[in-house]
Amino acid sequence: MNKRLAMESVLVTLLFIIGFVAWNVVQGMIMTMNYVPDLTNTAAYGNPLQSKVAFGTIIRWDTTAMIMAVAGFVLLAAAYYGLRSAMQRWTKQY
Repeated sequence: MNKRLAMESVLVTLLFIIGFVAWNVVQGMIMTMNYVPDLTNTAAYGNPLQSKVAFGTIIRWDTTAMIMAVAGFVLLAAAYYGLRSAMQRWTKQY
């Protein structure tokens, strides 16, 4: 096993996951900035306005979610490693 390629695979996978999380944060910020509550029709529903605002989500990590997250990370890193090593072998042939 090529240690440099394995480390590159782990780092690329981490960067991919960090990018995915950052995109979700940016998307949430944009949606929050563009949100305009409908105050005129709120009284018609009979529900009072909220006095507190809850930010974020509650994530409860159970054993299954942890196993799936680790397995997804390993599969993504293995796929990148396999693709890169195949590309290296293919470019050395020609």
